[in-house]
Amino acid sequence: MRLDIDSLRTLRAIVESGSFTGAAARLHLTQSAVSWKIKRLEERLGHALLVRDGKTIEPTEMGHELLLHADKILAAHDEAIASLKLRELTGTVRLGCNDEPDLAQFAEIIRSFRLEHPRVRVNTRIALSSVVAAWLRAGELDLALLQVMADDVKEDDVVIRRGRLDWFASSDLVLGDDGAIPLITFGTRGFYRPIAERALREAGFDYFVAVECESSAGVIAAVEAGLGVSVLNDDHPVAANTSARTHSIKLPAPLPEVCFVARRSKRTRDSAVRALQGALVSGFSPGAAPADG
Repeated sequence: MRLDIDSLRTLRAIVESGSFTGAAARLHLTQSAVSWKIKRLEERLGHALLVRDGKTIEPTEMGHELLLHADKILAAHDEAIASLKLRELTGTVRLGCNDEPDLAQFAEIIRSFRLEHPRVRVNTRIALSSVVAAWLRAGELDLALLQVMADDVKEDDVVIRRGRLDWFASSDLVLGDDGAIPLITFGTRGFYRPIAERALREAGFDYFVAVECESSAGVIAAVEAGLGVSVLNDDHPVAANTSARTHSIKLPAPLPEVCFVARRSKRTRDSAVRALQGALVSGFSPGAAPADG
């Protein structure tokens, strides 16, 4: 005795749609093909599977029992096919990312993806979020991981996590006699600097730019060395050591909400791009470090 996938799928479609005609439309078959598949299945089992009572069709006791098994068989079959198709992915994915996510974690996600999809090549570029976004708009990237203002999240973005900006400084920070706030920024291409400057101006603080660095590691090093104050995510990894001093300075708050998102190019519908996006979202979502810049 053999149970073929097509016949089981046909039986389920008939019961769910309530008719042979409905099953035929759902499966893109002719009604005669649907009838033939059920007839062959009943002959193999030696039992009637459906009761035709006027306009209604109901499964027999044997039909009910077979449907319970059919659901499990079809689910396992479809899952296996989907998995095998993913392994057949080919092509090149041009990926952009800002530099704050844990690079070891980022590299491990890419490594695991390449092991699972050895025929997919991943080309990665890392820069500030504003630069990555520009590359994506210009068609130079297929996929980007970047930070945006909460109000700028697009309909098709996948939000990996949300956070709010805050001020950070080392306990070693000493302000000058004039009380001006020394700013540590990601430079003119980083979108934190305008936020910080506007907040300080509106609150009546004097300030000057002490350090400009497009590297998150450089900004954090300058903060920890006591060279100034910077704007970072409120759950940034250095927060435990740097937040107390800024509270004593009483800098303006609250600062805006931001989101770390995965964003695909509108010009691509490639399955490899969607698969890599899923791997990155899954890899960064549980307990991932926030992004900056």
